Formats: sequence, C-alpha cells, structure tokens
Amino acid sequence: MRAVWQLWLQPCRQVLVAALLLQLTWLVGAILLACTPAVGAGIAGVAATLFGFGAWFWFTLLGLSVRGLCRPESFLLPGFRQRLAAMGTLQVAQWVLLPTLVALLMRVPHALQGGAGILLLAAIGLAASSARYVNLLVWALFILAGWQPGLASQLGKALVASPWTVPLALLLAALIARLSLRAMLRIEDQEANTSPLENVQLGRSRARSLDGTPARRGKLAKRIAALFDNTSQWAMEQALARYRAKPTWRLRMVLVRRLLLPHDNPLAIALRLVLVAAIVAFYVLAMMHRQHFNAAVVGAYAVLLGLSRFPQLGRGMRQMRPNLADLYLTLAPPTRADYQQTLIDALAVLVPITVLTTVAYTGLGIVLTHAAEPVRMLIDAAIVTLGASLTALAVHLVGPEGGFGRGMVDFVVTLGGMAVYWGGYWLLGTLGIAFGSAVLLLVTLGFGLGVWTSARREYLRRPPSFDAPLA
Repeated sequence: MRAVWQLWLQPCRQVLVAALLLQLTWLVGAILLACTPAVGAGIAGVAATLFGFGAWFWFTLLGLSVRGLCRPESFLLPGFRQRLAAMGTLQVAQWVLLPTLVALLMRVPHALQGGAGILLLAAIGLAASSARYVNLLVWALFILAGWQPGLASQLGKALVASPWTVPLALLLAALIARLSLRAMLRIEDQEANTSPLENVQLGRSRARSLDGTPARRGKLAKRIAALFDNTSQWAMEQALARYRAKPTWRLRMVLVRRLLLPHDNPLAIALRLVLVAAIVAFYVLAMMHRQHFNAAVVGAYAVLLGLSRFPQLGRGMRQMRPNLADLYLTLAPPTRADYQQTLIDALAVLVPITVLTTVAYTGLGIVLTHAAEPVRMLIDAAIVTLGASLTALAVHLVGPEGGFGRGMVDFVVTLGGMAVYWGGYWLLGTLGIAFGSAVLLLVTLGFGLGVWTSARREYLRRPPSFDAPLA
C-alpha cells in the first residue's frame, strides 16, 4: 500500500501548485454536489463541469509524472504493474465512481451520462500526456464548437437524451485508455536526451515527462525533429568552418551560440516560422467565423508565444550546468567574469530573435484577419516584446532556483507582458502612432534595460556553477 500511495503522490511531488489546485477543484465539486438537495439540480451541472475538467487535467499530470517512472528497469520491480493498476483504480474511484455514485443516490438527472463523460475526459487527459496530437484534436473540437455554437448545443442535447451515450462513452474511454497505457507500458529503449535549450515551440522539449524523461514520438514528430537537427548540424559545421578560416571574436561567439542554442539558427527559425504559421493560420481562420472577433488579440497571442521561449531557457540553463564545465575548459577564459560575459553575449541573441518572430506572427495575423489598424498592432507588439524579452531574459538568468519560484516569475512576466501590450495598444490609439510609440518605447525599453543591467551585473558577480540542480 505504501508503494501505491507514493505513486498517487507523484503529481503533488512534481507540480505541487497545480496538483493542489486540482484537488481543491475536486473538493469544491464535491461540496456543490452535496448541496444539490437544498439548491436544486442546476448546481449538479456545475459540479459535473468541475469534476470533468479537473479529471482531464489531473489525469494529464498523472500521465506526465507516471510516464517518467515507466522505464525498462522499473518493470523489474516486484508487482510494479499491479501497484500501478491499483493506483489507477483509486484515481478513477475518486474522480469518477464516487461522484457518480453520490449523484445516483441523490437521483440527480443524467447522472450516468455525467459519469461517463467525466471518465471519457479522464481518458483523454491520460492520452494527452503521451500523445500531443490528442491535444490538437481536442483543440480543433473546441474551435469547431465555437465556430458553430448552435450546432454544438443541439448535438449536446441529443447526446444527453440518447440511450447510446453512456455505452459509447464508456467504450471510447476504454479504447483511449488502452491505447495510451499500451504506449506507456511498452518496454523499449528510450530516445537519447537532447539539448534542454532547444526551442520549446515545436521542439522535443514539450514532449517530456515532468522529470525530464524524453517521450516516445510518432513518425511525423520524428521527421520534424530530424529537420531541425539537420539545420542545427549544418549551422554548426558552417560556424566551425568559418571560425577555423578566420578565428575572430565575433565568429567565436557565433560558434558558442550554435552550441548553446542549436535550434536558433536562421534556417531553424525560418522552418519554425513556417510550421507555427500553418497552425496559427488554421486557428485564426476558424476563429474569424465567430462574431465580435477582435483582431488585436492576434498581437497579444504573438507576444505570449514569443515570451514562451524564456521559461524553457531558465530551466535548460540549470539542467546544462554539468555540461557547461566542458565549455568552460574549452574556452579557458582569463577570469570567471569573462566566462559569464561570454554566456550573456551568446544568450542575448534571443532578444532580437523573439522580436522578429513576434512581429512575423503579428504580421501573419494581420493578413489573415484583415486587421483595421495593422501599423498600430505591429508597433505595439514590437516595442512590448523588446522590453518584455529583455526583462524575461534577465529574471531567468538570476531568478529563483526552485520550481515554485520559477513558476511565479513566469506568471508575473507573462501577465505583465500581456498587460503592457493592451496598455500600449490603448496608448497608441489615444496619443497617436508617433507620440504614443515614443512614450511606450521610453517606458518599456527603460524598464527592460534597467532590469537587464542589474541582472547582468549580478550574473557577472556570481561564480560559474557546474553543480546539477536539486530535484
């Protein structure tokens, strides 16, 4: 029983804040369900919604955490599969069986349909932890539902009234769970670890479990990863050849950048822009069919997408500390500050790359949505991304070591970037493009440079660390 309890605690050990929030969601749903006799059946629908989305995200976290434990050597442990099955049974009992049983005892309408739907969402969450295409399919379904809300509402009412809904939902949940568990419990060699500083947007870093274990990938993902690897190899060979022909400081810095940031070379950036543009184009074209669509949201989403690079940079730099010892010995810097300065100069290239990609995504959104004020959106996105990327790079270089602290930093920087974007959009509309952009540039760039200067001074003062980060 102790092993089952330890397996149950895995999401709490690895993502404590998210796990506590989801357990709090279950508790609130249970309280609302208990209030059904006094309030009415309407509150049971709210409770079912909380249970459904809570089960979806909880089983996603559960799959991410357990997937890292399903290694070939783990199956040599006595009773590993049995204890894993017992833990899964307890999870299903908590999120599905217990609420459904209480709803049946209270004679809540459509209790069986609600329980079957919660079980289906839990199976989808478990599958999404190991197969990213499941998230894309669910995302596409939500887009279609937003595109035709009337049709989605009629379909939902028909499913609730149909007697075939419960057996079909149970059959589909069993099929999805079987496919995801078969992939999770398959014994095979894991793929080789890749650089933790690979770009997160379409690289392999997103397909990792919570403990950093690489996930098994499909054929399409392998082909896309091979394209990025080929561009990285080509860029490294070109930088090495140029440095050997003419060993200057600038070419030496390019070589360090190709080593630290393998997927941030020009070819990889172009490839990533094309792939992300295809996904964004589909999303924007689908959302355009909704009424009251605000084209300025495209710029906000572009800023959010650009800033998503820096949290992964902070995690990757901590994971690479033992490997950076080889780089230190290879460079043989005169002082420790020179080595820290080399890392700063190499990573600073992410600021113009982030601004370039954000402006490109914003321009694509402007073309697709036929935005009424394209210049206002482009200038706002470019200026805000410049200041926000300087701030994000600075805080992730000298920020907190713990997972909770890094999560709070990510939240504050992202929320601040979104707030400044909308504030800048209003400012440009109120003061005009010329004067408004000058004021916005003065505020955002001044703040970003101030934070960057302070962080750079602190980073140069610190001695290089080559110790592996604490788990």
